[in-house]
Amino acid sequence: MALPFILGLAVGAGAVIAFSNKDKLKEKTSKLFEKTKENVNEIKETICATKECIEEKKKEKAKEEE
Repeated sequence: MALPFILGLAVGAGAVIAFSNKDKLKEKTSKLFEKTKENVNEIKETICATKECIEEKKKEKAKEEE
């Protein structure tokens, strides 16, 4: 019976802590977002390079078969 009360207390405490540290959380979130964007760009570049390599190999194989 006390479980909803305890859960509400924990959620409330978490909200108070988040609100009191909102500047730190905002800064960390921004840094995390920038790192994520950088990683996504690196992954895109890797995928494009791999795609180009595969296409070149297919062309070479097609030339060999002719």
